[in-house]
Amino acid sequence: MAVSPRRIGLLGGESTGKTTLAKALADQLPGIVAEEYLREFVRDYGRVPALADQEGIYLTQQMRVNRAMSAAAHAHVPWVIADPLPLMTAVYSVAYFDDDSLLAGGIADASTYDVLLWCAPDFPWQADLGQRDGPAYRVRVEDVIAHRVAPRLPLHQVSGTSPERLDQALLLRTEASGDP
Repeated sequence: MAVSPRRIGLLGGESTGKTTLAKALADQLPGIVAEEYLREFVRDYGRVPALADQEGIYLTQQMRVNRAMSAAAHAHVPWVIADPLPLMTAVYSVAYFDDDSLLAGGIADASTYDVLLWCAPDFPWQADLGQRDGPAYRVRVEDVIAHRVAPRLPLHQVSGTSPERLDQALLLRTEASGDP
């Protein structure tokens, strides 16, 4: 009987090392990364999202995670890493548009993950043309996570260098799965 893959969800503000951690986890576990749709949206449309785009971005990210789960089950890969959780679109909606219409659904979805990793903002902020808005927006996003999300979900903050974050994540994964 096939075992359903487990899910790790990443969240954190821009330039907090989510993608670096996702790739490292996928290599170590092994796992499949459900990559961020928002990056493609900005690239393909040549603009940042408007409020009207948020629900579609959220649903597309959710669909990517579901597709990765199907692919992982078919290939007998034990983990899927959501980079980021669909919840991050809801967090961005609050931080950028003061709109919380996606937040309850994002939190409910995130509550079904095996491990939720919150990447600390202890990396220096780095520009990514068209993708990142600046350190002030990272602070806004972190504030939403700290005050609107963290009280409602079992988030595990990872911090330090990339290897330290990977070690912390692997330890949490072991605790969540009961694997040695």
